[in-house]
Amino acid sequence: MKATGCAVPAAIHDDLTLMQHDRIGALIPVLYFTIATIAIVASAASGGGFDPIYHLILPSGFIAMGAYRCLVWYRRKGLPGDLVKARRHLKSTTLIAWGLGLIGALWTLDAFYATIEARRVLAPIFIFMLTFSAGICLSSLPRAAIGLMVTALFAPTVAMILSTDAGIRAMGISLMIVSWLMTGFIIHNFAQTVSSLKLRRKLQTLAESDALTGLANRRAFDAKFEEMAAACQSDDQIVLTMIDLDGFKYANDQHGHPAGDAILIEVAKRLQKTCVGAPCIARLGGDEFAILSNSRGDAAFHQKQKEAIRAVIRLPHLWESRQIMVSASLGIATYPENGQSLSELLKCSDQALYAEKSKRQRAG
Repeated sequence: MKATGCAVPAAIHDDLTLMQHDRIGALIPVLYFTIATIAIVASAASGGGFDPIYHLILPSGFIAMGAYRCLVWYRRKGLPGDLVKARRHLKSTTLIAWGLGLIGALWTLDAFYATIEARRVLAPIFIFMLTFSAGICLSSLPRAAIGLMVTALFAPTVAMILSTDAGIRAMGISLMIVSWLMTGFIIHNFAQTVSSLKLRRKLQTLAESDALTGLANRRAFDAKFEEMAAACQSDDQIVLTMIDLDGFKYANDQHGHPAGDAILIEVAKRLQKTCVGAPCIARLGGDEFAILSNSRGDAAFHQKQKEAIRAVIRLPHLWESRQIMVSASLGIATYPENGQSLSELLKCSDQALYAEKSKRQRAG
């Protein structure tokens, strides 16, 4: 996705949407207060006799719409983040901004040609001040801010540049340059916001990932379980599968830590390929891995997955042209049947794992 020339990674789309929604909501009262104030001042400064459109309808319309939009955003304040609604709100804000820009441009052109030459430049100045104020308030939403500037300022700027008055032409050129600088500011500000969100996401990933394998770490594993448990319905289950590598210590001692690291990385990759769709695959520490899965009593599926995990881990691991063999012991526990908390599930799955390990050692 790209917005005004700035690439937005898919990983931060949702964060960006919620951030834009919060910022726009905070600045909406400022924006509409500014619009209403400038509209009133502009109507008072238009001079001449009473004109219902300029002196009553437009100012009253801006004030009424501003009050309504402020009320709409005030009611949204403090509501839980809803991405669908946030996107809809931002889209409606963008369309309203473009519509206001078009109305402002038409009003400015009409006032520009209907006003005496000595006061002709007032309408464009008012619309430029209004548009720049709105651009600052909407800078976190570039499509709205830049779209507003284009729709509101293009026609008045061209009219000023084409004027026969040298002073008005100079003013039009100056405002065009300032508009270009303002557009650059909006784009730069948005790019900085995207960079900040990317950095925040990167730091969050580092904080929640195992540095060696890239799997979830214990902190992320615990948080994911709490999230899944909170979302569980009456007939839902959470299956915790614990995995402990057999023969890993010997391979690590025999071939060195680099070989051990390579085995752990390869095991992580094999688990990701085997357990596609699992909400969380984690390395809890050392050679201990864990998988969280959703279930509705399908014990046969999880038994097959258990055998598949054991089979892929048992495949040879290559290290410097040598084949290193490790295997795995697994233990499964189910929420809420085997425990109401993660600690209870871990204890239950550990018992099952070590019972399997002991059985295999006796058989060996």
